[in-house]
Amino acid sequence: MNYDICHSSITYFPLLPLSKTVSFERKVLDIRQMPAQVLFPHWDDEFEFIYVLSGMMEFRVRQKAFLVSSGEGFFLNTGEIHSACAYQSYDCRFVIYRICPSVLFQTEDNPLYQKYIKPLVDHPSFGFLTFVPKVPWQKYILEMIRKMNDICDRPVDGYELKINHFVNEIFYYIFHNVNLSKELSLKESRDLERMKDVMIYLTKTIDQKHTLADIASYCHLSNSECCRLFQRNVHLSPVDYLNQLRIHMSLSEIIKHEKKMTDIAKMYGFSGSSYFSEMFKKTLGITPRAFYKSVLQQQTLSSNADPIHGRR
Repeated sequence: MNYDICHSSITYFPLLPLSKTVSFERKVLDIRQMPAQVLFPHWDDEFEFIYVLSGMMEFRVRQKAFLVSSGEGFFLNTGEIHSACAYQSYDCRFVIYRICPSVLFQTEDNPLYQKYIKPLVDHPSFGFLTFVPKVPWQKYILEMIRKMNDICDRPVDGYELKINHFVNEIFYYIFHNVNLSKELSLKESRDLERMKDVMIYLTKTIDQKHTLADIASYCHLSNSECCRLFQRNVHLSPVDYLNQLRIHMSLSEIIKHEKKMTDIAKMYGFSGSSYFSEMFKKTLGITPRAFYKSVLQQQTLSSNADPIHGRR
């Protein structure tokens, strides 16, 4: 089993899919050190466990917003749109585990996967779970995630096998405690698929000009219903989502420092560097050049905390 551990204060959208040679990834993040103090709306192709190490933040999934505090957590099914942001003046450090299904079973045609895991992950209503200590079975899962943290903080040879063990045990408790009787309404199902489809479309055509009417037309909705779709799922208007998407996607190019700001602006659909800088400051609170300098400073301070890579 291969793995990827990262102790980092900052992450950028979009998150790259896990390498085919990696079975899980762990990131330790600080919401205050992330661009605009948000985890931008997205979904992943892997299962996710999120555990709050300290503080509090606002977490959003399935048209709901939760205040999640130290010692609490979430499970996210594959393909589930979610986001997070700083809450009031609270700091928040949290850990994200992205788990490939292969950690449970090497192949999906495994009889145990077909019997126990597939009915869970394929059920439309099984999008996410909250974990709080006051519920006994959830408390036990939170304790297992804490043990995973301890193991990853001090990895020894073969520690990936322990992670495999805890992930399987967590799914055992999920299987025995989750009620899958509730079905999503047809509208909810259509909402989720339509939202994911338009998010993919806007990402692929990020360099093109889009208006609210264009986005609504792509969704086969009126302008007002399109706005309601975005507000329900990402808590932003379509135009605000698009502008913030452009800014977040531009971060990696700014950090590379290989292109002129004018070229980066055009890559991500802005008419020029002045408007790009204006929207960048509106979204992140600083200019692109100031952002680049701040990243350089952070990289210098955390140079001894680079990702650790390894193989069994």
